[in-house]
Amino acid sequence: MKLTLISGSQRPDSHSQCVACYLQNLSQEQGFTDIQTFDLSNVELPLHDGYTTDISAESHPWQAIARHLRESEAFIFITPEWHGMATPALKNFLLHCSLSELGHKPALLVSVSSGINGVYPLCELRMTGFKNNHICFLPDHLIFRQGVGLISKELVCSDAAFEGRANYTLKLLKSYAKALNQVREDIGDESKNYQYGM
Repeated sequence: MKLTLISGSQRPDSHSQCVACYLQNLSQEQGFTDIQTFDLSNVELPLHDGYTTDISAESHPWQAIARHLRESEAFIFITPEWHGMATPALKNFLLHCSLSELGHKPALLVSVSSGINGVYPLCELRMTGFKNNHICFLPDHLIFRQGVGLISKELVCSDAAFEGRANYTLKLLKSYAKALNQVREDIGDESKNYQYGM
């Protein structure tokens, strides 16, 4: 089963990328066999500027990413909390996404906070992150509070209860991926007639 993790921090060697590596390891233990991580600090994706740039052109940098996303069956979106918001890089990434890449596929939302918060980026993404790409956010999410102390550089979690929750949530993601595969088969090309959310 193909899984794609998106680390939304724009900072190189970020703690969000550390969390992505940690979740990648747990995902392998849960049976995801084909896993790729996009670190948005290393992805040169131009700002989405509405419709003045044709992102469908084969030469556009988005197309290489889009091909991989179309093959993926599940996603994990990871964002640090910056001023109570998701990162501009992750929002820009989602603006590029369409029904053909993410439509009717499950995604786990994850936030990383240096303090005790971390919920605001998740609320922001739940409110606006799905409209025209039709991604299905899991009802559960993960918040890596006190992130630096929670996951070490060696990818060891200091909280056994949290790691149990993370494993459960990844198991849930895999189950949703299996179930939504049937939804995509049932809907087929008809969804292309309704590409934009109301």
